[in-house]
Amino acid sequence: MRRDVADLAGEQWGLVTTAQATAVGISGPTMARLARDGVLLRLEHGVYKISGSGYDPRDELRAAWLMLNPKLTASQRISEQPLDAVISHRSAARVLELGDLDADLFEFTVNGRKQTRRKDIRIHIRSTDVPRDAWSLVDGLPVTTATRTIEDLAANQTDGGHLAGVVRDAVATAIVDLDRLSDVLRPYAHRYGAPPGDGRSLIRRLLHEAGLPSTTVQAVELLQQVG
Repeated sequence: MRRDVADLAGEQWGLVTTAQATAVGISGPTMARLARDGVLLRLEHGVYKISGSGYDPRDELRAAWLMLNPKLTASQRISEQPLDAVISHRSAARVLELGDLDADLFEFTVNGRKQTRRKDIRIHIRSTDVPRDAWSLVDGLPVTTATRTIEDLAANQTDGGHLAGVVRDAVATAIVDLDRLSDVLRPYAHRYGAPPGDGRSLIRRLLHEAGLPSTTVQAVELLQQVG
């Protein structure tokens, strides 16, 4: 039984859900006993971690994502398209190391209805699937891309100061294309004091607010044009 649990956990950051264990014939009481014996550590209700696998600051986010569909393993969910839940908004910014947004809630974007009683999870429901080019795997987790994350934050009316920090880091690390970013920010330009529909002006405004001098912004734009 311990090997079965270890095999499951080995595929998903050392974590295993009670529902996954039940699917391979390991009961809830057995999981609880393994936890009492020190083989497992209980992260939260229904999620355990193999003892000795080490602490990772993303474990709580991983556990929250697993519990949105606890019967399937991470690899099963990722292989089934479209994805049932993608890490997004502030949680995505935290994973991508963009800006300094508070991420006290775990945020996910899903297609259709999905409910949770947990107060530390925020579900963003879309009527259509998150396109494949709008997310990527980061250490095995499906996370919205930097461009999509910025678009989601702007649509969610994130305050300008925090959005500016996210845009600054995304531009500085060259993980966004300025033309594409300008396109997705056009509908929100007026909300942040830029001319309506002018995504490029909004980017300049946010970068200036984040402390980048205009010469640096111009240099970044020139480099992307040359690239």
